[in-house]
Amino acid sequence: MADGEGFVVRVRGLPWSCSVDEVQRFFSECKIANNGTSIHFTYTREGRPSGEAFVEFESEEDLKIAVKKDHETMGHRYVEVFKSNSVEMDWVLKHTGPNCLDTGGDGLVRLRGLPFGCSKEEIVQFFAGMSDRKFELPYLLKIKQYTNILLRLF
Repeated sequence: MADGEGFVVRVRGLPWSCSVDEVQRFFSECKIANNGTSIHFTYTREGRPSGEAFVEFESEEDLKIAVKKDHETMGHRYVEVFKSNSVEMDWVLKHTGPNCLDTGGDGLVRLRGLPFGCSKEEIVQFFAGMSDRKFELPYLLKIKQYTNILLRLF
């Protein structure tokens, strides 16, 4: 990727007890960046594993192989694998977990499962009836169009 977004996937549906070794085995056909150490788990505000992680790979070819593992199983769970980028990864890692800058009452709402062709304008129109609240879309998690977004209310 010439634009500096890296070779990153977002993995969802991991067992909460999942380890770095298990993720390395899951992606054993791919070269994980930094000698296999570029696996970044996300955590809830309470510090518990969220079941999600970001994995950085060495090349575009490794990324393509990794994305093909979407809906394969790890133990008894199927794992979703989405193409991502370093911008999304950095933002999510900064804004999740017990030490994140955002705290309770921050007004962040996560919308998941939006229609595949949903546009930013449709999201704004959906919330137009909230006349007493303003909002912005600080970050659109552009995975499969706008099916997964964060909305900040203020």
